[in-house]
Amino acid sequence: MTSLNEKQDEFDALLDSYLVELVATSDDEVLAGEDPAALKARGMGVLAAAKVEAGRRRLMAAKAKLAIGKSISAKVSENPVSAQAAREFLRKASNDQRFTLAARGLDEMSDDDALRLYEQIRRLENISPSDKS
Repeated sequence: MTSLNEKQDEFDALLDSYLVELVATSDDEVLAGEDPAALKARGMGVLAAAKVEAGRRRLMAAKAKLAIGKSISAKVSENPVSAQAAREFLRKASNDQRFTLAARGLDEMSDDDALRLYEQIRRLENISPSDKS
């Protein structure tokens, strides 16, 4: 049984051999009688289409992440809490290894800051590991 590294080495060797052959090939052989300007235009068209497709996919991924974020925010906002309850939650969360709250002065924090931090942590708790990508 061949290992993954051996298969990768074989693949790299194959690519290297193709690269050496391509570099050794003359321009006339590569063009095979076609017009260089037409080939360039066709290549630029393929590149432009690839850029449009990549942008479309990034936009779809961003919209999906935004929808997830909105649904998580809605879940957190459905259960309003008092500033005192938020501070109590933050005290407990300060002992949780998933969050870094050690340097926060919870008693000195304003009510708005405590509620904002509470909502941020609740959102983080609701994000599953697969959503973090």
